[in-house]
Order: sequence, then C-alpha cells, then structure tokens
Amino acid sequence: MAHSFGLSHVLEYLAHMNLKVAHVNREHEIVELAFHSDHGQWRMIVGVQQSGDVRKLLLIAPHISTVTNKKRLECLEALMAVNYRIALGKFGLDLEDGEVRLEETIPLASHTITFEQFQLAFSSILQTVSMYHGLIPRIIYGNLSVQDALQACEQEYYQKQQPQLIEPSPAEPSTPATRTERLSELDVNDVLAEVTRLFEERHD
Repeated sequence: MAHSFGLSHVLEYLAHMNLKVAHVNREHEIVELAFHSDHGQWRMIVGVQQSGDVRKLLLIAPHISTVTNKKRLECLEALMAVNYRIALGKFGLDLEDGEVRLEETIPLASHTITFEQFQLAFSSILQTVSMYHGLIPRIIYGNLSVQDALQACEQEYYQKQQPQLIEPSPAEPSTPATRTERLSELDVNDVLAEVTRLFEERHD
C-alpha cells in the first residue's frame, strides 16, 4: 500500500500535462484547477479517495450550470441525452440548489493508474465540459429546443480548427509546491483525437 496512487502522483501527472494547479489540499488528497472558456470560468477537482480496500480517482467539474424551475424538464432531458452520448463521466443534479456537475469515479486496479490512462480520462472530462458548458443557458435563455441546443454545442465545438479547449487561469500559489506546478498551456491534441473517436463510436 506504500506505493498506492496518491496526491503526489496526481501532481506529477498534471505537471507532465503542463497544467497549472490553483489549490492543493494535502489532507484530503484533493487538487483544484481553474479554467476559463468562451462560456466563463469553471473549476475541475481531482482527488483520490480510499473506500475500504478500494482506492478511487475522482474527477469532478462542479457548478457547471444551474437548473431552476424554468424549463426544468427540458434541461433534465438535455443532461440525460448528453449522458447517453458521452463515453466517460456523467452529469448530475443537486435537487436542493439545482447545481449541475460532471463527475467520474475510477476504481484503481492494483491501486494505480498509468499516466496515459489518467490523461485520457482527464482530457475526456475537459472535452465534455468544453462542449456542453453552454447547453443549459442555450435552453433557458436562448429558447432553443433540446435537440437544437445539443447540436449548437456540438457544432460550435467541432467547427473550431484547432480547438483550444480551455486556457488555465492564473494560479494563486500559496506554497512552494504549487509554485513549481505553474506550467505552460495544456496540449492534449493526440489524446483528444482518441476521445473524439470514442464519441463517434457511441453514435454508430
């Protein structure tokens, strides 16, 4: 168990992907990253959780949007449709405050995960958020139907010649460790090509 996948591995992998870390909670083994896209700023949380004998990797993008009583059924229908389309992750809804989040929990076989597997999972979540971040606002404020909103999100994403998914927001280093993790922009074109292939397989 001494060599189990943990916070140090997460930080190492993120550094290898040239990502900036906004906050590190070493006690709870959680790393937070901040991004911005055309639809505003959003966060991503990466954590490691021990549950009995099972160790899990958590990938969470919280507060992506908010579902209210206005067009609630349409919004829920759209989120369900996306969950059916995507290869990794699932959208969830907090019934108390309407928060929409995207999350994935990956059990770690032999208590580890390779860098390639981590990068693929992480990049898949990033791609999904980047593609569907504007889905709920399009339905509520743009008065689009569910199908039209889905198509608008997907067309906007795929029409970009070189999709710069997101650019990391400036980190706020509070410790020497976080300062050393301030790196250049994310470059995951090869991984995204593989994620796109997975998306296309789900449509076939």
